[in-house]
Amino acid sequence: MAAVSTILPTFELKADDFPKKPLAMIVAYSPGGGTDTAARVIAKYVQPHLGQRLIIQNKPGAGGQIGFTALANAKNDGYKIGFINIPSIFMVKMLRDNVPYEMSDYEAIANIQLDPVVLTVKADSPYQTFEEFMDAVKKNPGNVNVGGDGPQSNNQLQVVVAEDKLGIDVNFVSFNGSGPAITATLGDQVVASVPSASSATSHIQNGRLRALAVFADARYKYLPDVPTIKEASGVDVPSIGASMRGVAVPKGMDPARKKIIEAAFAKVMKDPEFIAHADKMGLPLHYMNAKDFDAYLKTAAESVESYISLLK
Repeated sequence: MAAVSTILPTFELKADDFPKKPLAMIVAYSPGGGTDTAARVIAKYVQPHLGQRLIIQNKPGAGGQIGFTALANAKNDGYKIGFINIPSIFMVKMLRDNVPYEMSDYEAIANIQLDPVVLTVKADSPYQTFEEFMDAVKKNPGNVNVGGDGPQSNNQLQVVVAEDKLGIDVNFVSFNGSGPAITATLGDQVVASVPSASSATSHIQNGRLRALAVFADARYKYLPDVPTIKEASGVDVPSIGASMRGVAVPKGMDPARKKIIEAAFAKVMKDPEFIAHADKMGLPLHYMNAKDFDAYLKTAAESVESYISLLK
């Protein structure tokens, strides 16, 4: 009898045989953007570790609110998961009324990426260094146009925190994503822009943009010659606008199924082919397991909340 009870849990887990069909991963942004691109790359490589296809479902709109809400309301049977963005998922909740989700509606699976914000100017800009840019801003407070995704985006949050810490005032110009902000910089519509590093890297490497500083604690892997904001300014400016992109599921999922999903993402983050592909595309990887990612979400929410009033 004891032997039967010992093997019964294993038998039940095998009988469930999860997953039996493809999974869907909700992406709260449009096809072709940085989040969508990263999601599709990892979906391709997680398939052999998951044993089923992972189909991307784009649910863009309202700055991510539509997609984040869809994940919160999804059936928690393991077949619907989500690619969530931090700090955006916090900012939507903190800056708007009647947002129909809570952070308690999700359970963490793994963090995949850390994509910092970078300050860029056109390659032929008169500003060769961050110090020169700062001098111009101080001489013309409120009149130097800096473009970025917005309004009320992680890019704008990074700008207002930098303004607060550095004692400066720029004119933030909102665009629908990092791509349009970069285009505006190249077209001399704005003096500078603050795109995500992954969006700007190719333009910097091909000599169209110049990066003056990266808002991160350490230099960005794909732009090793670009100083951190602390190196460039001498001031410790929090990298509050950096995009963390990770996987979460609706709360209350069966623990055995959740562990299978966790294990698949843990394995893909060690997959040499996935790592090589991500490296080739300039996708900055930063893995956290479920426990560490869950702990990070709690501390990050507190950090964002402490600065969110600067956007109001």
